[in-house]
Amino acid sequence: MRLTNINCPQCNGQLNQQEDKFYCTSCGSAFNVDYEESDIEYAKLIKEPEIARLHLENNRILLEKNAELQRKFLIGEIKDKYKQEIKTVGVTYASAAIYYVLISIIVFVAVAGVIGGIFFFTAKKLKAETEKREQARIESIENLSVNDIESDRNFLENAIAGGVAYQVSQRTDPIKGDDDEGDAYIVGKPEAVNCRLLKREEGNSLIIVYKITYEFSESKTLKVVYDGVIYENIALDETGHISCKDPCERFWGREADDRWNGYENAEDVYDDVKAFPDDSGFIKVNI
Repeated sequence: MRLTNINCPQCNGQLNQQEDKFYCTSCGSAFNVDYEESDIEYAKLIKEPEIARLHLENNRILLEKNAELQRKFLIGEIKDKYKQEIKTVGVTYASAAIYYVLISIIVFVAVAGVIGGIFFFTAKKLKAETEKREQARIESIENLSVNDIESDRNFLENAIAGGVAYQVSQRTDPIKGDDDEGDAYIVGKPEAVNCRLLKREEGNSLIIVYKITYEFSESKTLKVVYDGVIYENIALDETGHISCKDPCERFWGREADDRWNGYENAEDVYDDVKAFPDDSGFIKVNI
C-alpha cells in the first residue's frame, strides 16, 4: 500500500475534502481533483453515477410498467366486477319482478275471488229479495182489502184530489149550447160521490165517481153529469201503505152524451167498467 501526501501545494497546510473539491484549512485555497482516464477512481466517478442513473431509469420504467399493468388489471377487475354486479342486479331485479308479478297475480286472483264472491252472494241476495218482494206484492194484491184503503186516509184523500184535478183539466172548454141557453161552463170543483174497489186477476183497480155541475151562460140553469177516474195496480207496499204505480185516468166507456163526456147516473160508470171479462165485482169503499 502506498501513502500519498495531500497537503496544500501552496502552504503545505492540511486539506479537507468536501464532495469533489479540497479546501486548505490554512490559506483557504480550493482545489479540484483532476483525474486521468486511467485512474480507477475516475472510472468509478464516471461509471457509477451512470450505472446508478441507468438503474434508476430501469426502475422507473419497471414501476411505470407495473403501474400500467396494475391499472389494466384493476380496470379489467372493475369491469368484471361491474359485469358481475350488473348480472347480479339483473338477476335480483328479474327475481324481484317475477316475485312481484306472482304476488300481483295472487293478490288479483284473491281480490277477484273476494269481489266475485261478494258479487255472487249479493246477486243471490238481491234475487232472493226481489223474489220476496214480488211474492209480497202478489200477496198484497191478493190480500188488499177495502179496510186497507179506508185505513190509509193519506192515499185515499190524495187519490180523490188527483181525480178532481184530472176532471178539471179535461173540462176547461165550454159545452156548446143553443142561443137561449148559451154555452155551459163547469161550476166549482167535481165532487166525489162514491168509490169502489175492483179486484182483478192481474191487479186491483180503484174507481172514484164524481158529480160534475155545469151552468149555462144565458139561462143560468144547471146540468149535472157523472164521470169517473180509475187507479190501476194498487197494492200494499213494504211499509204497509197503499201505493199506485200509474196515475189516474178517465175510464173511456159508454157515454150518455158525447157532448158532455159523462153519464146521467153514477152507477152507469160501474156498468161500463164491468165490461171486462175477468171482473169479480165491486166492493164499496167509504170516502
